[in-house]
Amino acid sequence: MTVAVSSHPQATLPVVRSLLGKASRDGKQRTGVLGIRARPTWTGPTDFAHADFKVRVIPCSSALAVRDALRQRAEGTWLVILTDRDESDLGVGITSHLYGGVLRNPDPWDAVRDQFGATRIDRRLVVDQRARDLAAGMLAARGDVPWPPARAGFLTLDHVCAAVANRRLGFAEASENVAPEEVLAWAADLGRVHLLNELRDLAGEPLAETVVEWLSARCGKAAPLVAQLLNAGRVEDVVPLGLAGRAVLACPAGSEPWVLLRVQQLNLPDVSADQLRALVTPAEEVTRALMARRDDGAARQTGRILARADVLVGELRAGSGVDHSDYLRSSLTSRLAGLGEELRRAVARSGTKAIAESPDAVLVDAEALPAIEAALAKVQEHSLARHREEVRVERATAGVRLVRWLAAESGSQQGFAGAIHRHRDVDAWVDRAYSDAWRGVDEDSLSQGLRAVIDVVRLRRDKHDAEFATGLATQSSGGAPLPEDVILIEDLLATVVVPLAKEPRSILLIIADGMSAAVATEIVDDIERRYDTWLECLPEGKTRRSVVVSALPSLTEVSRCSLLSGTLATGQQDAERNGFSTFMRAHGLSSALFHKLSLESSGAGFALAPDVGTAVDDIDGTRVVACVLNTIDDALDRSDPGIDWTADAVSHLRPLLERARRAGRTVVLTSDHGHIVERREGRTLSVGATSSNRSRPAAGGPDPEGGEVRVTGSRVLMHEGDAVFAVNERLRYGPLKAGYHGGAAPAEVVVPLHVLTPSEAPSGWELATPQQPLWWHSPVAAEIVDRAEVPTAPAQQLPKTEVPTLFDEIEQAGGEDLTSKVLASTTYSEQRKRAQRVTLSDQQIGSLLRHLIAAPGNRIDQSTASIALGVPLVQLNGALPMAQRLLNVEQYPVIDRDADGVTILLDLDLLKEQFGVSR
Repeated sequence: MTVAVSSHPQATLPVVRSLLGKASRDGKQRTGVLGIRARPTWTGPTDFAHADFKVRVIPCSSALAVRDALRQRAEGTWLVILTDRDESDLGVGITSHLYGGVLRNPDPWDAVRDQFGATRIDRRLVVDQRARDLAAGMLAARGDVPWPPARAGFLTLDHVCAAVANRRLGFAEASENVAPEEVLAWAADLGRVHLLNELRDLAGEPLAETVVEWLSARCGKAAPLVAQLLNAGRVEDVVPLGLAGRAVLACPAGSEPWVLLRVQQLNLPDVSADQLRALVTPAEEVTRALMARRDDGAARQTGRILARADVLVGELRAGSGVDHSDYLRSSLTSRLAGLGEELRRAVARSGTKAIAESPDAVLVDAEALPAIEAALAKVQEHSLARHREEVRVERATAGVRLVRWLAAESGSQQGFAGAIHRHRDVDAWVDRAYSDAWRGVDEDSLSQGLRAVIDVVRLRRDKHDAEFATGLATQSSGGAPLPEDVILIEDLLATVVVPLAKEPRSILLIIADGMSAAVATEIVDDIERRYDTWLECLPEGKTRRSVVVSALPSLTEVSRCSLLSGTLATGQQDAERNGFSTFMRAHGLSSALFHKLSLESSGAGFALAPDVGTAVDDIDGTRVVACVLNTIDDALDRSDPGIDWTADAVSHLRPLLERARRAGRTVVLTSDHGHIVERREGRTLSVGATSSNRSRPAAGGPDPEGGEVRVTGSRVLMHEGDAVFAVNERLRYGPLKAGYHGGAAPAEVVVPLHVLTPSEAPSGWELATPQQPLWWHSPVAAEIVDRAEVPTAPAQQLPKTEVPTLFDEIEQAGGEDLTSKVLASTTYSEQRKRAQRVTLSDQQIGSLLRHLIAAPGNRIDQSTASIALGVPLVQLNGALPMAQRLLNVEQYPVIDRDADGVTILLDLDLLKEQFGVSR
């Protein structure tokens, strides 16, 4: 038996509501009968509310059924009858009850017009073969919230698709002119496939396909690629495939990656380079924007995208092109491997040269540096180079810093003062970079490069340590007086703390037990970088920090007790408390000293113990507050020395700094001794009696061997003033630990001293310029920028009318360098006259120019610019505009900042043109 199927359309709830709106005059008529010519079936609710009245829908397949529905109609409601009978079948007796006396046709486009407030509809919407289904889908997608009205009453395809995308696909505020980056940013979020599937289920395939096609078209030439991925349900692959596409673009056209992209990934007949490039560019922009965000959600999203992109690179077999991407993790790995190979090549013969000549000789050829710097620049250009979880770049950079140091001659220092200055100014920074590089990476080529560099660095550092120990032994037995910037630890209170405490500002003395000069550079850099209020100070007229020499052995009971007592002494905490209070009273200063136990009794919810906080706050009643922090010294007893030393890593340091800032105290950050790190490369020397892993009595033990030194004198406070100390970092006398102190290596004996101010510098002090050696930030060798060529004596000049003879001296080009020519030019002199308020000297301007001229690409960072100008980093923003007033003739940007806001640029050609000079 064949069942006849009505040819009439199926009525839907949105269509019924639209017709009800007209019949009820937008709700003004609260009762009536609406007849609709449609299939006598209904999938919606039988009863529902429209406006503020009730509605009942009854499908009727015969005139009799219509009559029954009319008889049963409740008062005060609208009755909607769905029937496929003609008006002639129903008769006037029935049609007279209907709104308008006729059956209404359920045209979904009428409902669409009503819902969008449109009088006209875009032809692209209605000429589609599935136009009716498209309209029905639009009605179904509406929900309970009205659609945004069509502009000027004209309903366009763009307006419909943007409205649906906002309502159903999770776009925030998609406009009709949505950008490719917005489409890809939407695709990058998880769950978009689910939303697309929901749209298909709710509104039907025609509307879903139309919206997908519209979104894809927003991506320009990449439209076919995006559409293919969206329609295949691979929404989450749009951005990853765009990132992988950068590697494919670097491969030859027609090669295997291109074939796999077209056939395996996209199933398209053809993919052009322009189409792929149109996908790559917004994908990289979306990834960059995600990386710029700091929230955990963005970090997870970025991680998923990058991981998937590398998988796709593998599937496309496009590994040969990854170096061209600034976003792929595999690209960064490849660039780091290239840098590692350059490092290995640079020091391949350095060890032999160090042994044959001297470890202080130039151990890396200057010709090797450009390739290393270029490889480092490629690494730093990568978007992941500064990612918070990326440690390989920092360790690779440490290797480059060490190679820069090895590329310069390091002359031997005569005397103890020279050796201690070298450690303060250079070797402590070497030790910091050495520690970073030594921790290594999980990448074979870079690991080998770092290892090769470390081996050469160790040769030079061993020599410096031995020279330091020799100078220490000589000094301890009665050497020459030390310069004023080298302070014995027993004199630190009297020399630095007491004079500062007698200024209007009170003092917080922080003793970070075991903090070496290398670790101190790391902590102070972190404090100044993360806490804008803290600035380092130096004594007026000085350009370098003062430095302190520990008592011997460099142990806590010796050196810390001497520091806090203001005289050479040994003892534990009771002796330190008594000595400190006695010394401060003798100088008329009130004081408080807190050790580990007091600091750690803060209680739940408090960063500082109440009595510690009260003492720091009491700036008049307690002029000097001293706190001993044991985090670093305690870490030496562990098995893993690999710690990133920051203000947060040292317990109590950050809350103490914050409390001192609020109280307005000047902070003196120092230590009692330093330490060396155990790197599992050393040996244990059996010597009998010892006082530590690095010190022993001279009497009764073997004579010092290589790597040890014998020291006598009044500053040796154990073993009756005669002791043997380990110097070589790989030598110990006792059990294995994470690190040691007590020996005579400069890392143990040199005590850092940093004076930090929360505002202006104290009286007699001034803000410090950057203390890093030039090679820490810049590839420029110090001797290049410091060298000023001396002009040669002028040769005989002939009148223009005379012809030189064989015996005449012809005038040669002047010996001045480019910077000297600029400073001597008429233009510069005129600029000086116009900018009389500029306080920078010609020497400072010349230094800045020499640094910029010598730098690769004539680009330097802010720290290098501060070093060049000799100004504190915090004052660079004031000093640089003064330099620009002198050098930017008629405001042409001879010196400018890069788009990143931190890199300083020199336009060398413009400099020559503006000042009329040449090389």
